[in-house]
Amino acid sequence: MLTDGGGWTLVASIHENNVHDNGRCTVGDKWSSEQGNNQNTKHGDGNWENLKTFGNVASSTSDDFKSLAYFSIDDAKDIMIWQVPNNTPLSMWRSNSYLRYRTYGQFLSGLGGNLQNLFQSYYPIRQGVYNPVSDNGPSFPVKYDEGSPADALSHFGPSSQPYLTAGYIQFRTVNAGQHINAICPGVKTDPVWTSYPFACIGGSSFWSSMHNCGDFSGMAADGYGTGTGKSVDKTLIETTFLIFYR
Repeated sequence: MLTDGGGWTLVASIHENNVHDNGRCTVGDKWSSEQGNNQNTKHGDGNWENLKTFGNVASSTSDDFKSLAYFSIDDAKDIMIWQVPNNTPLSMWRSNSYLRYRTYGQFLSGLGGNLQNLFQSYYPIRQGVYNPVSDNGPSFPVKYDEGSPADALSHFGPSSQPYLTAGYIQFRTVNAGQHINAICPGVKTDPVWTSYPFACIGGSSFWSSMHNCGDFSGMAADGYGTGTGKSVDKTLIETTFLIFYR
């Protein structure tokens, strides 16, 4: 309530509990699939688009959370994301967050007033349907309340950084294999780059490479938290993304 006049509502958290191969797209990967890297359920669990709820506020940094407000609020205008280390207690979310940023152009007003409508009606997550160049979703600029675009970019793998522009949030990216990621937090992608899973979270569940399955998709493709190649650093791989509406 201290950010830009307040009025924010926590609606979701995205948390990765296991990015090793034996934990990808298994129990706890609610923003992609808990059913495995399975071609029969290649669109994932659909939680970006459906009316299901799970988790609770108090444990938002140790498990995935989706509140009723995620879809019942239908007049939200902007979103805010806090990047908080996993297992941070609620009372320390603000003090421990290393990046806090928010959109400011009221983009959600034209996209259904919440993320559920955005993904269901405007930018569905459907694997094998969309063109990797022409069908990527929109990106919106953000203001930083903690950190900076340079800080945000520094946590991504060095092989990915040349193809990312920090200071944005992007929705529904489509890679060369027509797999989908739901959100790219803090960055937008170069439209000629088709390796989005190394920078984005959530989405479809059947990938030709098991390394790309799961809530944090391909963020550990070159090792867990190594910060080399395509892998993000340990700070980012052990982050919870808290999503707020206003």
